[in-house]
Amino acid sequence: MSDGITLFIETKDGVRRRTILPAVPLPPEMERGIAAENAIRAAAAIWGMPDFVFEPAHETSGSGVREVGDGILITSGTAVMIQSKSREQSGGLEERESNWLTKNITKGLKQGAGSIRFLSTRPVAMRNKRGRTVTIDGTTLTWISLVLVDHDKVPDGYMPPDTPSNAVVILRRDWEFLFNQLRSARSVVSYLRRVAGENVALGTEPVRYHELALADLDVAPPSAPEWATRGATVSSVPLAPLDPAGTAATSAHFILRTIQEDVALCSIPAEEELTRIELLSRLDSIPVASRSDLGERLQAYMSEAKTWSRRSLITSARIYLPIAGDEFDSPIVFMIASRLDEMAKMVFHARVELQHHDFFAIADMANLTTIGVLLTPGTTSGRDWDTTFIAARGDLGLDGDYVDAIREQLTNTLRTQ
Repeated sequence: MSDGITLFIETKDGVRRRTILPAVPLPPEMERGIAAENAIRAAAAIWGMPDFVFEPAHETSGSGVREVGDGILITSGTAVMIQSKSREQSGGLEERESNWLTKNITKGLKQGAGSIRFLSTRPVAMRNKRGRTVTIDGTTLTWISLVLVDHDKVPDGYMPPDTPSNAVVILRRDWEFLFNQLRSARSVVSYLRRVAGENVALGTEPVRYHELALADLDVAPPSAPEWATRGATVSSVPLAPLDPAGTAATSAHFILRTIQEDVALCSIPAEEELTRIELLSRLDSIPVASRSDLGERLQAYMSEAKTWSRRSLITSARIYLPIAGDEFDSPIVFMIASRLDEMAKMVFHARVELQHHDFFAIADMANLTTIGVLLTPGTTSGRDWDTTFIAARGDLGLDGDYVDAIREQLTNTLRTQ
């Protein structure tokens, strides 16, 4: 069951064929368990950003120091405690392999629960795959226990032991499938929260995913909220897209990831690292199925701005507003300007302030956070574009006359779509 599989998916537009690749081969010179743990963290870091992926924490006891978990994925208030279980030599009798699976999955669930208890009692300093150390307060997080099984010959129809309501058991191959399908840490974690506690035969996760993807297509789109302006477009996309992320327009889809990388690589004080991770996760809240459309619009704005030859400043903006999100969803202002100067910075700052002020008045969220991203033609050698990033949180206490003034000015000068 850990080999690649082919699915035939019946849709309203006909039957689609989808091949699920086998797990990435492990280096033969390395102990399999260690190699599998490395591959698991690498898959999450490549597609979900290394900032969200943490190496095992460590617990000091009278008998020494032990690792807590085999990796942790943290984003948007949710932490996934990973336990990896690898079978060195498989392919024996089905009963023997089933017994091994049951024993090790049970052990993994127990270890995961213990690790979560440990990290839910105190702040712990952990190192992420970006190589930065961050103090994580587990008491503020919602935890998922995930057991990832690395096994070459899972018996057909094998059912894992009953899992707690916050636990998921899948193959390493299916972990890689989820990240290849969604290419977003937040989207993968949201999916795990959706299926936690529901047992399916080990190795059939791609089947369950596509069943949910088909069900999502039948969900009625939400109506426009009362606060939506006449120029706003309500977009309804599936939580589990049927097609892999970026299939239609790969370069446009990865514009957001490029922006995230720019934010991840900018220089900030070490004590602000946790804030950076939070803001990266808020950028990651843009639905996977909407990212190609967003990227195509930004690319069009970028092309226009790069060829703008007049002395006047040209700006364009694309605004993302969550309709019914959680506390980790944010209004996001993407703005393109033909140059980066004090005027562009002033317009950008005012636009984000106004958007935050307006949404704060209707969102009923004391800690509402609004994100602003400004893209301008590159001034750094080797870069086509420079990225400027700001965020606003809570009540800004803006003066009413100031709000009216910037609203009138922006209405006359800023193109927003």
